[in-house]
Amino acid sequence: MEMKNICNILIIFFSSLLLLCGCQNIVPMQGADKVEGKTADSNLADNEMGWKWIVEPGKYEDLFFVDDELIAVKDNKGKYIVININGESVIPFEYESISKFNEDVAFVNIDGYFSYIDKNGLSISKDTFQDGYSFSESYSAVKHNNMWGFIDLSGNVSIKYQYEEVNSFSESRAAVKVDNKWGFIDNAGEMIIKPLFDQVRNFKEGAAAVNIDDKWGFIDISGNFIADIQYDNVKDFCEDYAAVMKNGKWGFVDKSGKLCIDFKYDDAGNFSEGKASVKLYNYKEGMDAWAYIDKNDNVVIDFYPYDASEGRIIWIGDFKDGLAFVSKTLYCIIDDKGNDVFLGDSEFFICSLNYNTEYDAIPGYVYTDDKMIEKKYGLLDLNGNQRLEPIFDYVYGFNGRFLIVEQIVGGEYKKGVIELIK
Repeated sequence: MEMKNICNILIIFFSSLLLLCGCQNIVPMQGADKVEGKTADSNLADNEMGWKWIVEPGKYEDLFFVDDELIAVKDNKGKYIVININGESVIPFEYESISKFNEDVAFVNIDGYFSYIDKNGLSISKDTFQDGYSFSESYSAVKHNNMWGFIDLSGNVSIKYQYEEVNSFSESRAAVKVDNKWGFIDNAGEMIIKPLFDQVRNFKEGAAAVNIDDKWGFIDISGNFIADIQYDNVKDFCEDYAAVMKNGKWGFVDKSGKLCIDFKYDDAGNFSEGKASVKLYNYKEGMDAWAYIDKNDNVVIDFYPYDASEGRIIWIGDFKDGLAFVSKTLYCIIDDKGNDVFLGDSEFFICSLNYNTEYDAIPGYVYTDDKMIEKKYGLLDLNGNQRLEPIFDYVYGFNGRFLIVEQIVGGEYKKGVIELIK
């Protein structure tokens, strides 16, 4: 009799357990071939977004966005074609490689020959090239017979092949190398700044960093010196200030070349929203520390010994919309006063140093096992709340309302694309 009662109890217990499991939303774990999208009509939490598959993982060997709603996908022959978000082939030609569309033109490799196509897959030029760059300011650098020149958006050679090396146009100037020295041309091909320099960087905010004999300075777009060649290292101008290094210490100069912040820091970042990160070695108890200063060299966010764990890089980021990513062992977010907005007090861990304001979302992951080894990826908001259910094996960055994700299919990571539904 006792044995019969025990059996009845066990039957009830296991029946209840099966019923309970049947009511749960069981998430396929690592090794699953497929997960189902949650539409806006699904039973979502208040802060959670729905989603649906645009391209399911495993259909293609590789994929990436080449425009807002165009995706390059690699077929089983190892070649790329271009599809739209409905999965329709819009450029059926097969390429070894294809770049993103810049100014509605992409750089492609067909059987080892390089050329440029429009969004219909039509070549803009009858010529092919040894190499080339993406279009910038309506021109693209191209290499032909081992020399570099530039073509326009109609595919015409606008600046003839005559340079050893070139950079893309930036602020109506392109760096070009002649007889092993760098100068700058305008978009008519005129040598505006003579080739005098051993190294150069592109123009930014009307100034370019130039190097002679391992020393750096700055010139304006006419080639006049803003700051003399005297620095051991420099960074580009940002918000009218540039970080410069001399004798192992960093300071900042303005557009007149005046040293506005003295050489006293062991490292420095760029100014963003009026603040720049600066570093001091052995700040306290043998520990290095970073702070943020304003343009008057006032410390506006105090020194802190930022560090990182588990393969993360130490990060003291620029400000955008009043927020900056920093690493306090884990990746965190601070506001413009240095207050912690996200300190890791969530089941989510941040994995991408990029906050999407439109969707109030950051790529992140949760651990799915007690040993904290297995991860699943989704999206979280600034407060650490779930925005997209963590059921993917990896999540890449945003492309508008789309995300590239990875799932393990047949033991291999395969990319897919989902559309977010608010």
